[in-house]
Amino acid sequence: MRQEFRMNQKMQQRMVMTPMLQQAMKILQLSTLELKEWVEKEMTENPVLEEEEAGAEKPETPGLAEADDNGAPTESDLNYERAKERHQTDVVEQLREGDRMSTETWALYGEGEEYGEYYGGRGESVSADDQEKRDFLEASITRETTLAEHLDWQLVLAAKDELQTKLGKVLIGNLDENGYLTDPLEEMAKAQGVAVQELERALQLVQSFDPPGVGARNLRECLLLQLEGRKGDLARKAYRVVAEHFEDVEKRRYPLIQKKLEISAEELREVLALIATLEPKPGRSFQENNTKYVTPDVSVRKIEGEYVVVLNDEPVPRLRISSYYRKMLKDKEALKTKETKAFLDNKIQSAMWLIKNIEQRRKTIYRVTEAIFRIQRDFLETGLTGLKPLTLKQVADMIGMHESTVSRVTTHKYVQTPRGLFELKYFFTSGLESEAGLDVSSLSVKEKIKELVDQEPAQKPHSDQKLTQLLKDQGIFIARRTIAKYREELRIPSASQRRKY
Repeated sequence: MRQEFRMNQKMQQRMVMTPMLQQAMKILQLSTLELKEWVEKEMTENPVLEEEEAGAEKPETPGLAEADDNGAPTESDLNYERAKERHQTDVVEQLREGDRMSTETWALYGEGEEYGEYYGGRGESVSADDQEKRDFLEASITRETTLAEHLDWQLVLAAKDELQTKLGKVLIGNLDENGYLTDPLEEMAKAQGVAVQELERALQLVQSFDPPGVGARNLRECLLLQLEGRKGDLARKAYRVVAEHFEDVEKRRYPLIQKKLEISAEELREVLALIATLEPKPGRSFQENNTKYVTPDVSVRKIEGEYVVVLNDEPVPRLRISSYYRKMLKDKEALKTKETKAFLDNKIQSAMWLIKNIEQRRKTIYRVTEAIFRIQRDFLETGLTGLKPLTLKQVADMIGMHESTVSRVTTHKYVQTPRGLFELKYFFTSGLESEAGLDVSSLSVKEKIKELVDQEPAQKPHSDQKLTQLLKDQGIFIARRTIAKYREELRIPSASQRRKY
């Protein structure tokens, strides 16, 4: 086969992702707080960008503060005007004092008085008592103790030798967040090069620690560890129920338990009530519960009987191009070199792109949100039962945009409604068949299932087939397997497990 080089020409069309388009797509999918961080970063990197300040443009009392050499107000002047505009008279007076306030402040906190001495200011060295207080404060715990730290502290006190301490640390390090040991002892013993019996003895020691039930390998062992330390006839019966009839309890076979243990129905209820007080996840109290606050990107408010979409872009700084650099661009004396002119041209163009893309983001979010609630108005009026099926394509067709654009707008963005705070993606659900057609949202069906389960008789809960029939009576046609699927998604147990004794 002969090989040779050739030059061929061909014409084709393709979409090129320009830097401006890439930036627009990136900004569109950012949340309000993420956009705020983006803008602040751009302002530090691009000198021609500045934040619009109403107080800086129209000072209320011209001539009160002096200007700099170029005639522009100084930063302290702008701070004064902002403070005055907010009616913070005490701050205004402090700003008017200027350097005198700064001098007096340093004199108070840093020149050897008692404050300066205690806080390590410019004065004399701190006393031994004060240094001890300071060291104590700096060494104080600033976070909650973890489960591993809590167990390690007990291990140091209870371990009999170095081997037990070592194996105990290995076991503690392999506990999951709920306090369970999920790895087989045989594998752990092989990895540590010790006998399984040694590891079992260390595990027994760890299982004796607080919180009760820690170090268990399954739920039954966890409950038994907690019942071991309890005294009384009721605790002994509960221990026997968990040890011998745990599966019967799970499947609600109460008459069988009652017969085998030869106890009355009232005694069995007391035993089950005691078991219900046990902690199935011993490590739960040590888990970090970091609250994540969400700032809504848009709000829907009812004003004079109509729902109005309001954008929440207040945290994002309002940008403009600095007039100083615009004038410089026209000044031939200031632009003596091509590099300087090219630099300013590039920065101003970049700033204009950013301002335009942020404004385009605002318009797009507004149009998408308005289209969503034009369809989901019943949700705003009646709640979850009024939620209708909705797809990205429906919204995209309504506003004349691509589905991918709608997807970017609705991802990780939240809307504050009269019914609560929701992610915009929440309102896109599949539809189910009803007497009127495909007009019932899957989320509304789940809510109806939850309501039916809440209202069912405790001694005779509804089966999946019964739930199917009840929904059919309401005009909603849904298969039994779909009911089972939705029930599992809602974490609702089966009818046999929901039956109360």
